[in-house]
Amino acid sequence: MTTPPHIETQRDLLVAQLGKLLTVEQTLLKRVLPQLVREITDEQLKRVVAGHVEETRGHVGNVQEAFLALGAVPAGEPAPGLDGLVLERHAKVGDVWPELRPAFDCAAAMGTEHYEINAYEAAIRLAHAVGAEEVERLLRANLEQEIAALEKLGAQADRL
Repeated sequence: MTTPPHIETQRDLLVAQLGKLLTVEQTLLKRVLPQLVREITDEQLKRVVAGHVEETRGHVGNVQEAFLALGAVPAGEPAPGLDGLVLERHAKVGDVWPELRPAFDCAAAMGTEHYEINAYEAAIRLAHAVGAEEVERLLRANLEQEIAALEKLGAQADRL
């Protein structure tokens, strides 16, 4: 027997999307970004990624506030897309010549930014559809910082 779906409305879908975003931001903050900063050998790229750590802390707070604005309890949801990006980097990093590692690491960081941008854009559209203006505002603030982070990483990719 299958379990009935628990996502029955657009609001439910938005809460699930917020859960995924919460997991993504917390995982990046606690595990992925600190490890990447430790492993990056290019100082300029390291500064860009390290600078995004504090922004990510704010993203977690904004997502938690978005839950509360909906009257929902902040709770994470699985984020297999991020897990896949992390696994992909770990699977290939040993195959990369040391001279190419900064470019490889930059590309991996850009992949996570694209993933986050996609997730935020979807959540913002859902928030708009259900009339959750405060949620939309909080998520747009995060999205703007994610886009700026991607642009900084793109400049590093061009340099590398």
